[in-house]
Amino acid sequence: MILTGNISKALRCACIPAAAVLAAALCSAPASGQSIEAGWDISLYGTGATGKSLPFWAVTGKNGIFPNTHGGFIVADTDFRYAMKSGIELHAGVKLTGYAVPKGLSDVYSAPLVKGYEASPLPKASPGWSGNAEELYAGIGWKMLRLDIGMIDRSADYGGLSLTGGNIVWSGNARNVPGYNFQVEWTEIPGTKGILALKANYADCMTIDDRYVDNALLHNKSLYAKIRLHKRVYLKLGLEQWSLWGGTAPDTGRQPHSFKDYLRIVCGMSGGSDATASDRVNALGDHRGRELIQVDWMADSFTLTFAHDIPFDDGSGMGMQNFPDGVNTLCLSFRDKNRWVSDILYEFVYTKWQSGTRHDRPAKPDELERDPDKKFYIIGGRDNYFNNGEYKSGWTAFGRTIGLPLFTPMPAGADGLVYGVCNNRVVAHHIGIAGSLARKIPYRFKATWSRNFGQYTQRIGLFDSVPEQLSLALEVDFPRFSARIPVAVSAGIYGDVGELYTDCFGLTVRLSYTGNNKKTFR
Repeated sequence: MILTGNISKALRCACIPAAAVLAAALCSAPASGQSIEAGWDISLYGTGATGKSLPFWAVTGKNGIFPNTHGGFIVADTDFRYAMKSGIELHAGVKLTGYAVPKGLSDVYSAPLVKGYEASPLPKASPGWSGNAEELYAGIGWKMLRLDIGMIDRSADYGGLSLTGGNIVWSGNARNVPGYNFQVEWTEIPGTKGILALKANYADCMTIDDRYVDNALLHNKSLYAKIRLHKRVYLKLGLEQWSLWGGTAPDTGRQPHSFKDYLRIVCGMSGGSDATASDRVNALGDHRGRELIQVDWMADSFTLTFAHDIPFDDGSGMGMQNFPDGVNTLCLSFRDKNRWVSDILYEFVYTKWQSGTRHDRPAKPDELERDPDKKFYIIGGRDNYFNNGEYKSGWTAFGRTIGLPLFTPMPAGADGLVYGVCNNRVVAHHIGIAGSLARKIPYRFKATWSRNFGQYTQRIGLFDSVPEQLSLALEVDFPRFSARIPVAVSAGIYGDVGELYTDCFGLTVRLSYTGNNKKTFR
């Protein structure tokens, strides 16, 4: 298996803390009340399609693991938990992927092919085997506190039925990035009698893909509140921010990266004298995030959820000028997952407004009299989600959109780089249904219809015609054939029909061997 230079950097970032956690757990003598748990999953995948690339849902929302070409790959995943009597828990894990690239199909495309546009291979692959580390992490937890170091998948809501997994900015559509993440899980605030609970996180990471600003850094923080309106009804409010900063740009060189600049990034302040003109006027770096409004009704046999997930890329978005943009989710989820239908989800996506059709306006005569040099005033508008003037690769990683996957990434250029997204003004309807056929065979069905308006200023002529797209998915997890044969089979059937992506149907098959061992010392 061959590890690229970028992946080697990720391994160096995570191997030392992972080794420390494992050594601490294995070298200490188990005591009464402690437990050790280890789980594993080894899966072999085979993929195929009638077109040159796999359909949208065959590769979307899978943490960037699925390549877009026919072929096969293997995923080996293991995790380790060591719980102490004191309540401290050590954990570590690794997920490795190996890809078999057949002759004649050596291009690993970054995303489903947009009609009329050939994508450059990302990354470049030769026939044979190549591999990546998708997860490599270690951490420690105590009560509601947890610290993770390395690369780790973020948790997702709605059981794989949602377009975004419950987060419009970080959807699990692209590969992981190495770093640290300190989080506080839901904690009831003393004196509120359980009415108010908070959770938060603080993280710093680094990008490891080939992008316009090389080695850009990534800062993240969030704060969420949960308010009990009734013994069965909860209101959740949240704010999350992501910031790209630092790195080296081909035109302006090394970007500001001092500790003082880091404080500017954390606080969303403008850049200093060494920043670009745009970053001195606006905020240093590339900032975006989400505002969440969610209501949960928790009945005895089901949970009903409504959520409005709002993106923002600048101050106008944070000021709610971009309403009604966002992902609106309505989900009915039964406790009994063996029902024929256990989960029903509907999502309505609208991102056309983007705070208005104009970003600035000419100065009025009285304003010119007061300040002749200030000829334009910023009023918000044209937020251009997931794009940035300095960090031109935008909110993409390894050629895939990090957030809402309906935002189409630009086809890679001759230099192999992806320059942001070319389609972020979208109207879409999405449904997801899950359950168990005959109460024994779990399935998931997804259907997404969208109208794609591109951007206010088009970069690809295809979107002048507002292409419509229908993407379908049916995924089934078959039970084990025999208790003596610990191998399970899963299959997925996918299809794209419309004017945006190449029309095709695809099939994926998975053979998996999973296990879990847990020992408690008394």
